[in-house]
Amino acid sequence: MSYYYPGDLKPELELYPQFQERLYCRGFLLTDEEIKNLNEYPFYGNWRDHMITGNGSCYHVYVHKDNNCYCYSKDDYVMFLVGHAYNPFDMAIDENDILRKLEQALEMGEDAFWQEESKLTGVFVTGFLNNGKLVYSTDCAGMQLVYHGIVDNRIFITSHSKLVADIKGLEQTEYIKRLTTSKLWPLWGTWLPGDISPYAELIRLNPNCKGVFLEKSKTVSVERYYPKTVISETKTEEEFRSTIQELGRIMSNTMKCIAAKWPDKKISISVTGGKDSMTTLACSRENYDKFSFFSYISNLDESVDAYAAKDILSHLGLKHELIEIPEDCPEYNGIETFKKVMQCNNGCIGANKLNDIKKRMFFCCHPPCDIEVKSWVNETGRGWEYNKFNKKRFPKYPYPGYWRAMHKAYINPWLIRETDKIFSDYLKKYYSKEVFDRLSWLELYFWEFACNACEGCILTSEHRVSYEITIPFNNRRYIELMMTVPVEKRRVEGIPNALIHYMEPRITETGISVHDVSHTNFRANMMRIYLEIFSKIRF
Repeated sequence: MSYYYPGDLKPELELYPQFQERLYCRGFLLTDEEIKNLNEYPFYGNWRDHMITGNGSCYHVYVHKDNNCYCYSKDDYVMFLVGHAYNPFDMAIDENDILRKLEQALEMGEDAFWQEESKLTGVFVTGFLNNGKLVYSTDCAGMQLVYHGIVDNRIFITSHSKLVADIKGLEQTEYIKRLTTSKLWPLWGTWLPGDISPYAELIRLNPNCKGVFLEKSKTVSVERYYPKTVISETKTEEEFRSTIQELGRIMSNTMKCIAAKWPDKKISISVTGGKDSMTTLACSRENYDKFSFFSYISNLDESVDAYAAKDILSHLGLKHELIEIPEDCPEYNGIETFKKVMQCNNGCIGANKLNDIKKRMFFCCHPPCDIEVKSWVNETGRGWEYNKFNKKRFPKYPYPGYWRAMHKAYINPWLIRETDKIFSDYLKKYYSKEVFDRLSWLELYFWEFACNACEGCILTSEHRVSYEITIPFNNRRYIELMMTVPVEKRRVEGIPNALIHYMEPRITETGISVHDVSHTNFRANMMRIYLEIFSKIRF
């Protein structure tokens, strides 16, 4: 079985108390229900209670000790932000200043608030309380995973679905049990379809959408606030060059913000030699002295990336730390318990590979940095799905079976039927023809679904267990600007190639380029055949 039920870990965490702080690490829980004892399972004294009050409303924001909560009140509004954020457009790096500016924007209306919020980069959830209405949203690409829903007439908004299950005694749905124990479930990663969580009471909050809780009616709804207008592609080479220059300016400012935000911390850029991490490296050129640089090898495939990164950094005259994850070491004591902790962190929807478990355990004991600069989300500007399936054209508008076939390999008739219903509800809830006419559904599939449900889950439940992580590309205005580049340029890596050459031509001089060894033409063609056949199957 790949799932556990509430309370399974209590005896084991008493035997291995060193893992207690890793359970729901860097998590948060916003609720109008008071939790009496934060010293017991699953909190173990590692969480703090922050209060949000105003106009007769009262909420608790329970935050893990390695996370932060910020609040700002003015007149009838209470603003809040959990996590970290910075603004590469006005260079604000203090969350309290950011909340004040968000409140000033809100005074002009909600549209102005979301426009101001779109300038932010980081990993966070933010929102406001006003006259019995609680409004909240995750960051640009949902790197901060957010689940929300009503349980026993109380609102629960959280980073970890099983945290609420532990508190309220929720059980996984029968669909989730069958799905996560099906034979092909581990293929293409363990991430759930639509906006579902492992529990019927909670759903995942889509990026670019806000959750709205009304105290009077005790109801939760979701509303889209982006995109409001059509995102048009550029047409000339001059426009493309101008776009690259602006992307470079934003990213350079972003790296300056990161360096200034944590002056007393060791901030490291994880480099692989791939396009995304090299773009980050290139855009940090003005602040090389503020960062350190590392790569790791935990299996043979990673060695190609790591040594390519080492050669590039050597060419730039920068010191590079190469970390080899050992096959066996004393730090792996209690590895089976740690594995279950990691499963609880992701909602018990599948077990991590042993290699990944060892990597996290090793980094918990020997962190290479205080803050890792990770280069995720940049893939949104690379026409990822065109290359994944080796396709030049997709349907103009999606349908549930197509979205399902792009998600994972489903061959069981019962699972196909049930999953199509989930995707049908998901598409109706978050999308319309008007939304897809503003920005291609294929771009929104990767940005709002794949990034959030997959990478957001991995970041929230796994990677941030070891140390804090920030993502410089996680900015709505930056992604929108990338979307103006024609897809023909994006699918051949036109943006990162041009941006790297513009910001740090010495990287281009090396001629080193690392490609995903697992992504072969044969694999892409087989995935395309599966997509074309199984997207049309109905049961």
